[in-house]
Amino acid sequence: MQVADVMHTDVKTADSGDTFADVAKLMRTNGISSVVVLEGKKLAGIVTERDIVNLVAAGGDPHSVKVAHGMTRRDLETINSKTDLNDAAEHMVSRNIRHLPVVDRGKVVGIVSIRDLTKWAAEELAGGHEMPDIASSHTALKAASELQKQRRKGA
Repeated sequence: MQVADVMHTDVKTADSGDTFADVAKLMRTNGISSVVVLEGKKLAGIVTERDIVNLVAAGGDPHSVKVAHGMTRRDLETINSKTDLNDAAEHMVSRNIRHLPVVDRGKVVGIVSIRDLTKWAAEELAGGHEMPDIASSHTALKAASELQKQRRKGA
């Protein structure tokens, strides 16, 4: 199973000049927890709920601070759509990240979250498939568990 099979292709994006408040509204409207930031058509970063919380906790004003000043951009991790789900899950755990932009040939084509992997794994195991992908499902669920443990420890 590949990332392309579970990723969201309707990627919500923001411009680096948008404010954190703009991005928070976009997240709330769409029921999502991350927004990809583009400069033109090029991936510039990602804003997650955690970035917004960190900004507010540090005393920043989400209505005036531009996402360019607080988005995750250093060491921005991406994967491609042909990446195996096991590899994606392990990558997320090893980097302690919950959202991965999917990039093919330099273009953002999707996004996958640990929630997507967990949902897929649960459906795979409970869906009555004749031959469920038990190994990949186990890896995805284990990754979600490990990320949760890392969050609790404050990693």
